[in-house]
Amino acid sequence: MPELAEVAYACSLWNPGLGSVVEEVICHPKSRVYRELDRKVLEEELVGEKLASAETHGKQMLFGLSGGNWMGLHLGMTGWLSVEDENYEAGKHDALVLRQSKRALVFRDPRQFGKLTLDQGKGKPEWWELLPPLMTCPEFTMELLKKVLKRHGRQPIKALLLDQRYFPGMGNWMADEVLWRAGIQPAKLSGKIETSKQKLLFEKIVFVALGAMDSVGKFGGDPPEDWLFHVRWKDGLLCPNSGEPLVREKIGGRTTCWSPALQK
Repeated sequence: MPELAEVAYACSLWNPGLGSVVEEVICHPKSRVYRELDRKVLEEELVGEKLASAETHGKQMLFGLSGGNWMGLHLGMTGWLSVEDENYEAGKHDALVLRQSKRALVFRDPRQFGKLTLDQGKGKPEWWELLPPLMTCPEFTMELLKKVLKRHGRQPIKALLLDQRYFPGMGNWMADEVLWRAGIQPAKLSGKIETSKQKLLFEKIVFVALGAMDSVGKFGGDPPEDWLFHVRWKDGLLCPNSGEPLVREKIGGRTTCWSPALQK
């Protein structure tokens, strides 16, 4: 599933359409991304409106339109955005196509785990305003992290880092990266993490979030070459820092990569 930076990059792919009018809306007749939305309402409300803004918050996207409509978009596991030419014909997996005079904005979702919503009003939707603080903003603090660790003290830290209520946009590879850099074993109970390690954990959460946004979020592709990301996918690979074997196992129901030599 796309994480913080991948979602930001995907959202930016629609930037060429900002300031242009939506001339036609094509909704896939059977896609499950409309499970909370009437396709006809989306088609009626967006045609003739100008795409005015695009932003992300964790794994969520929000597109503002000139008439006071706000379209929320979640990519799910396989969703992605693209820009095609104005004569583009909707494909089998295209959940939504917004046709403009010079381009077509496409939301493609083969497995249909993504979701579209539509809200109306002068201000941003209430659900957007209630989202938790981003890991890249000043509102995400050490005190907030301490409270979360205490509240969920019996939960493995790897599983807790994936909780979108506290770490919006954090996904599997980012959580592994954070814990590897902080030297914390992913199965360690959150309430057992020492005070000194809590401070380091906070620093590495912010470092990884900002680093991912500055690389993947801006240019797509992968994070910097010295990140764990590049060796975590296959069994039998070595830790970039210690040179010792990495371990891959299920923790909290998710495949986890970690370095026993560093994460003790």
